[in-house]
Amino acid sequence: MISARDVLSLRTGIFAHRGNSAAYPENTLPAFRSAFQLGCPMVETDLHLTADGELVLWHDERTGRNTDRDLVIEESSLAELRSLDAGFTRPAFRGMGIYMMTLNELLEEFPEGVFNIDLKSPDPMIAVRYAQVLAAHRAWERVVTGSFHGNVLRRFRRLAPACLTSMSPGEVRAAVIINRRGLRWLRPLAAILIKGRIFQVPEVHGNIRVVNRGLISSWAKSGVPVQVWTVNEPEEAKRLFRSGVRGVFTDAPETMLQALRGFDPDGESPPYRD
Repeated sequence: MISARDVLSLRTGIFAHRGNSAAYPENTLPAFRSAFQLGCPMVETDLHLTADGELVLWHDERTGRNTDRDLVIEESSLAELRSLDAGFTRPAFRGMGIYMMTLNELLEEFPEGVFNIDLKSPDPMIAVRYAQVLAAHRAWERVVTGSFHGNVLRRFRRLAPACLTSMSPGEVRAAVIINRRGLRWLRPLAAILIKGRIFQVPEVHGNIRVVNRGLISSWAKSGVPVQVWTVNEPEEAKRLFRSGVRGVFTDAPETMLQALRGFDPDGESPPYRD
């Protein structure tokens, strides 16, 4: 069985962002199933905590963008959320019985699947419930965990110190500053202090280019791979891979896998400069 650590060793990892979300309603069973059938080594999804303490797979805080009703997830029960049509905004899937999944269901449905899971809630209790579910399924080795909320990620790391986590926003900022300000001599110390073992970022954030050749190579020396989201153009993915990026998250895994079949990332010089 492939593990999350195996995924980190991939040279050109193509990961399904919210499942095969270009072809199916995002973060739903058909999207996840399709992504694994296509051969994606890892599937990304998002986690929210419901009012009654259940963990559901959904990106937004509210349900209106993708269902037939607009509910706030943290104020709604699982039963209320289950009553929604998760395929409503995709005409081909409307009324097909597609519903919001729980984390328990995901891990049961794909007992060997590797997942990148983003904890969306700012409430640290999501880390507690998440750790409990992972323990119940003995799924520690097949998840990479991230969160935009540093307090949530710190709580989870204390509960599950052996579980792989991506860098928190604060850790990303520190890594970028060290790289940009000529403080690379601090990198060995930073690699110890920064607990995230994967650098998952957009290539550009606002007017700041986050990913460059210097950052990629410097963190690679500490065993920290760079993975970029969200990449939907094959030529963009090829450019990133040539520069040393180890993985991309894409909404269109079928297109990306077909376009990059047989691709050699070391065939051309990287476009970035230090």
